[in-house]
Amino acid sequence: MAKIFSNTLYLSALMMFILFVSSGLPKVNGQDCTYFVGEGIDEVCFGGSGDGPCDATCKITFSCTTIFGKCESKDGALHCRCYIPC
Repeated sequence: MAKIFSNTLYLSALMMFILFVSSGLPKVNGQDCTYFVGEGIDEVCFGGSGDGPCDATCKITFSCTTIFGKCESKDGALHCRCYIPC
């Protein structure tokens, strides 16, 4: 009886470990995982300005240090878009 309980407990622990490890694999594989949180101030994105001003605007607007901003072209104009990593 004790051996059956021991084997069941071992198998359950093994299955939980596999489930835990497999749930984290997409991040380990290097997939880009970001969520769009909103628009920054579009005026900071102009030809040759880079993403620095947009990044700073997003950090201030959303009061978060992990957020980052990227200037992206949409409909022929540059827009400051703010993202947060997952």
